[in-house]
Amino acid sequence: MKATKTHKAKKLQIPNGTTTLTVCDIELNAPAPYRKGYPSHPTTYGEYMRQTRMDYGFTQKDIAEILNVYTSTIDKWERGVAIPNKINQNQIIHFLGYDPLQKLNINFKN
Repeated sequence: MKATKTHKAKKLQIPNGTTTLTVCDIELNAPAPYRKGYPSHPTTYGEYMRQTRMDYGFTQKDIAEILNVYTSTIDKWERGVAIPNKINQNQIIHFLGYDPLQKLNINFKN
């Protein structure tokens, strides 16, 4: 997503009575800021799920129904209060389409 603002040449009236004319166009491009709570550098299954959920506009309830767990479980995973067990890790990997922790070389013991 890009935020773009373009200024066109226009006539400006200055308080001292003179008039100026801008002679250039400026285009500013910048990435949109992250939404509140968006994990910019995820390191856990919960953070990867939260990032994917926010990217696609899912709610925690939507993900809970897909993974067949409670909404509170999704919340705990995303906040890092709990770590998914091996069965749930496999469901998360299937949901995401890849194992995010494999590329980070992190293993959790259950």
